[in-house]
Amino acid sequence: MKMKRILLIGACLSAVGLFWWLQNHRQSSPRSLAEVALSHQGDTRYEAARWNGWYRPGSNKCNQAVADWIVASGHPRPHVPGHFGIIPRDPNAHEWADPHVTIPGWSAPFPRDQSQPGDIIAQWHGPVFGHVGVVVGIRQTISAYGEVQPPGLVLENDWRFRTAPGANGEGSADPPPIVRRYTGH
Repeated sequence: MKMKRILLIGACLSAVGLFWWLQNHRQSSPRSLAEVALSHQGDTRYEAARWNGWYRPGSNKCNQAVADWIVASGHPRPHVPGHFGIIPRDPNAHEWADPHVTIPGWSAPFPRDQSQPGDIIAQWHGPVFGHVGVVVGIRQTISAYGEVQPPGLVLENDWRFRTAPGANGEGSADPPPIVRRYTGH
């Protein structure tokens, strides 16, 4: 009986892993990540109140938006080890901004003043929260923003390039935003 349960759990984990891989390794026609992100301006599918894939209502989904746009631009979905260290999952905003987290296919973090369109920009707020978006131009980003109505509305603005204290929603103890670039390795 115990062995059957173990085999059943293993089969379920394998099925979930295969489903995730198939959903997130579709190839589309290559477009720049900045173009893809900009095409979603005004989108509300990442609204915090909705279920969206694995994301429960009430959760901000800026990281899911970024991961979806990466796939739509023809790159593999970014991932970090997830549940039980087996099933991969999207990096959360805090992980994109954490210099100690490696995201396969993406560079180590570097300063925002070196950013280019198509880079990922992120900042963490406190021990587990943050925000992530895509650089789309000089001092311009696009992200699913939780601080507007409806929460999760995709909009373009100068988020993360503002320099006044607290202008990005951060506290005084939060580190400055960082940037990552797709490397393919």
